[in-house]
Amino acid sequence: MSILVRSPGDLGELVGKPGETLAETLRRTLLDMIVFGYFERGTRLYPEKLAEHFNVSLTPVREALMRLAAEGFIEVIQRRGYHIRDPDAKQVLDLWQVRLAIELMAGELMIERLEAGTLPETAVAEIEVIQQRLAVEPHAISHKDRHELNGSFHHKIVEFSGNDLLLSTYRGIQMQVLNAWIQRGIESWRLRHASEAVEHNAIIKALRDRSPDDYAKAVRAHLARSLKDAQADLKARNLIEELTQSRS
Repeated sequence: MSILVRSPGDLGELVGKPGETLAETLRRTLLDMIVFGYFERGTRLYPEKLAEHFNVSLTPVREALMRLAAEGFIEVIQRRGYHIRDPDAKQVLDLWQVRLAIELMAGELMIERLEAGTLPETAVAEIEVIQQRLAVEPHAISHKDRHELNGSFHHKIVEFSGNDLLLSTYRGIQMQVLNAWIQRGIESWRLRHASEAVEHNAIIKALRDRSPDDYAKAVRAHLARSLKDAQADLKARNLIEELTQSRS
């Protein structure tokens, strides 16, 4: 199967960020293309075609593909090259468990910094602003925008922990990307939009009150619900794709 565009939008455009290597720009661009449906399920990725598409050499393309393979978004099949893979139940469970550990520690450290005065109260306000941007009617926000804002909400808490290793680990697990990947092609996330806002606001209140216990309770409840829904979304998506394939 060759490269196939489903809903281009702004996908497939190679736009670098300051200080970013070409290989990282390619990895980030390809990751968005995978997550938001640029490629059909099972698509084979040809390095030569990608290099031609992006007008770059083969070396950074191969580096980007190998990194995506290491992260679990594509698989390398002997003599058959690189193929888009799908998330599986174990990958979902493993990542949610790691996420819970990181976000619990991050919030605790953030609260310690707020209490010590080494982190300004405006940090909480920054997180609240992100939630305010999320708090729109479900039909008024795209999946991609919702994914990016939700990711920023959680990322900020880890960032404000002040622990660079914790932040680097969190970035590495690609948590929010996996969530969007699972939800590709289904609209169930819109039904949970309001309840998610309530959970986010409970997290914000705990941070503002500088209460580690309330924060832990809010995060555990939020991620337990999120995991349950991610597992349900994964089953629903797999069923839809199986039915689609059986009819084709």
